[in-house]
Amino acid sequence: MTFPTRRNELPGAVRGGLWMVAAAASFTVMTTLIRQTAAGIHPIEIAFVRALVNLLLMLPFAIRAGRAGLKTNNHKAFLLRAVCGFAFLMSYFPGAALIPVAESQVLTFTSPLWATLLAVLFLGERVTTTRAMALFGGFAGVLIILRPGVVEISLGALLVLAGALAAAASNAIVKFTTRTDHPDAVVFYQMVYVTPMIFVPALWVWTWPTLQQLLLMIAVGFFATLNQRFLSRAYAAADATAVSPFEFARLPFAAVIGYLVFAELPDIWAWLGGAVIFSASLYMVQREARTGR
Repeated sequence: MTFPTRRNELPGAVRGGLWMVAAAASFTVMTTLIRQTAAGIHPIEIAFVRALVNLLLMLPFAIRAGRAGLKTNNHKAFLLRAVCGFAFLMSYFPGAALIPVAESQVLTFTSPLWATLLAVLFLGERVTTTRAMALFGGFAGVLIILRPGVVEISLGALLVLAGALAAAASNAIVKFTTRTDHPDAVVFYQMVYVTPMIFVPALWVWTWPTLQQLLLMIAVGFFATLNQRFLSRAYAAADATAVSPFEFARLPFAAVIGYLVFAELPDIWAWLGGAVIFSASLYMVQREARTGR
C-alpha cells in the first residue's frame, strides 16, 4: 500500500478539509488580535488596515500572474462580493471586539443557515422539510447561546450575527468564482474593490497608532490574508459537503486561544449552542448535496 507523498496527490476532500482547518485557525487568531487591538484603536480603522495589508500581500501574486493570469469575466461577481466584504468588516470587526472569542466563533457557524434563508427570500427557492428543520435547529442554537430574557443580548453578538450573514453571501460567491478563476485571483480582486470602500468610514474614526498597535493591525491583515487564501483553496479543492465539517475546529481553537490570551473559558451554553448550530448546518449541507441542490 502506498501513501501520497505530495499535497496534490491527496484526495480532494482531504485537501479541502486541511485547508478549512487552516482557515479556521487563522480566522480565530485574527479575531483574537482584533480584540487586543480594539482596546486602543477603533475596529473600523483596524478593518481598513486589514484590507490594505491584505491587498499589499496579494500584489506579488498579481505581478507574477500578469495580465493573463488576472483575466476574468467575473468582475460583477467580485464587486458584489466586495459589498458583502464591506458589510462584514463594518459588522464583524466591531462585534468581535466586544464579546469573547469563543462566542464570536460559534455565532459565525450560522453562515450556512443565513445562506439558505437568503436563497429562499431572494432566489425563490423552496422551503423544504430539510431546510425548515435546519433553520429551526440552527436558530434554536443561537437562542441557547444568547438566552434572551435570561441575560441581556449584547450589541457585539448582534453585530457578529450580521457579519455571519455577510460572510454567507460572500462565501457563496467564492464557490462560484473559483470554478473559473484562480483562488488567489479571487482574494486579490476582493481587496482591490473592498479597500477603497472601507477607507471612507475609517477616515471618520482615524487615530494614529503606536508602533505596537500598528504591528498588531498588520498581524490582523496577515492572518486575514491567510484565512482568505485557505478558504478559497478549500472550496476549490472539494464540495462544501466535504469541507464544512472542518469549520467546527474554530470552537476548540477559540477556547484554547481565548483562555491563553484573555483567560476566557466558553460556558456550557456556548458549547451546547455551537454544537446545535453546527449540527443543523452540517445536516442541511449533506442532505441537499444528496438531492443535487
